[in-house]
Amino acid sequence: MAAVVSWYGPLIDLSAAASHVGGFVQLLAAVRRVLPHQERNAATGRTYQKTIVEVGDDTRSSFCVSLWSSKQSSDIIAGDVLLMQNIKVVEFRNGLEGRASQISAVQVLLNSKDLLNPEGIGELIASSKVGDATKSKLRRVMEWTVRAKCALGESHQQLQVASKNWKEAKEKESTGSLCISELLSQRKLCNMNVYACIAKMVLVSSPDSHSKGHLSVIDINSLKEHNDIVGDFIIAGCKLCGSPLFHKNVHGENTFSIDCPNNPKYLHVPGQIYKPFMIYVYDQSGQVPLLVRNKAAEILFANIIADDVSECYKRQFLLETYVKSGNMRTCGTIDDAGSKEITKRIKTEQKPNFHQIWLIMIRCLLNQGSNSPFCFQILINPEKNVEDGRFELVSLTMPIP
Repeated sequence: MAAVVSWYGPLIDLSAAASHVGGFVQLLAAVRRVLPHQERNAATGRTYQKTIVEVGDDTRSSFCVSLWSSKQSSDIIAGDVLLMQNIKVVEFRNGLEGRASQISAVQVLLNSKDLLNPEGIGELIASSKVGDATKSKLRRVMEWTVRAKCALGESHQQLQVASKNWKEAKEKESTGSLCISELLSQRKLCNMNVYACIAKMVLVSSPDSHSKGHLSVIDINSLKEHNDIVGDFIIAGCKLCGSPLFHKNVHGENTFSIDCPNNPKYLHVPGQIYKPFMIYVYDQSGQVPLLVRNKAAEILFANIIADDVSECYKRQFLLETYVKSGNMRTCGTIDDAGSKEITKRIKTEQKPNFHQIWLIMIRCLLNQGSNSPFCFQILINPEKNVEDGRFELVSLTMPIP
C-alpha cells in the first residue's frame, strides 16, 4: 500500500501545466512511454540516471515527467494510470515538464491489464481509495485511454498491411502479433511477435562491478562518443550459455558459473561473446526494453559473431600500430623482414573486415526514421522485472534489402 503523502498543490489537467510553472501540482495521467535517461553534471562530471515518463490525459496527449528515484519508476510500464503527487512544473528547452523531488510520490492507480476489460472500469474506479474529484479525473483519463487504444489498434493493423518488405518465417505465424501496449499487459510465460523499430541500445554494467547499475545509452547521436565500443559489447564467455568467463567482482573473486547449463557435459565452450544488453523498441503505442543475450545479439547483428568482430578489431589495431610506429624498427623491436611478413599475412587473409561491418550494422539499426519495423520474437517472463529481462529478445526478422 502506498504511503500517505501530503499534497502541496492542486490536482490539475495536463493542459493547465503552463499556469503552474515553478509550483507543485498533482497529476493523474496514463503512461505512454517509459524512457531511461542519463545526464552528466558539467561542474562535477558525475553521471546521473533518471527515468522520463511520458504521460497523457484527456486534455493533453503528451507531457514528460522526470523521476529520479528508482523506487518511483521501477514498476511503471506503458498503459498504467498514475497519480503523481507533488510534481514541480518547470520550463525546460522552450517547453514544460514535470520534475519529481524528495517530497514527490508516484502511485499506480490502475494497471495496464485493466484496459483489457473496459466493462469493469467502473467498479475499479468506485473501489479506488481516492477522493471524489480524483475519481472523476480518473474516469475521464480511463475513457480517454480506451479511446486512444482503439485508435492505436487500427493504426497497427494498417502498419501490418503496409509492411510488404519483410521475409516472414512460416513457423512463427501461429504465435500471433501484438503492439507494444498489448505486450506489456501479458501475464503469462509465452513467446510473442511485435512489429517495432529500434530507438537505442543500453549497456548495463555487471552487478558486481565498481559501476554497479551504471547505464550507458547508445543512440545514433552518441555512437561516436564510445571510443572502445568493442570492449563495451564483447567479453570472454561461454558460447553455449552466454555467461561471461574469468569475470571477477570488486573483491577479486570469480563470479562465473562453474557448470554450463546448456552442455550435457557441463563444460563451457570459451570464446568471445556479446555481453547482455538492452535495446529499446517502439511502435505507435509505446516503448519497451528487450534484454539481448549472446545468441540473440548474433541474429540482431546479421549473424556476425563476437569472435569475428574481436579478431578483425585486433588485427586492424595491430596493423595500425605498425604503420604509425615507424620508429619500432630502429629500436630493434621488429626488423624489415618481420614487418613485411606481418603485413603480407594480414593482406593475404581474405576474411572480410567484420569489425567495420559490425559498426555499420549498429549505425543502421539505430538510424531511426529510415528503417521499416522489425518483427521481434520476444520471450515474456512475468516473474521478472522489466530491468531484469521480463521481455527478452529471442529472434527477429530482417527486412529484405
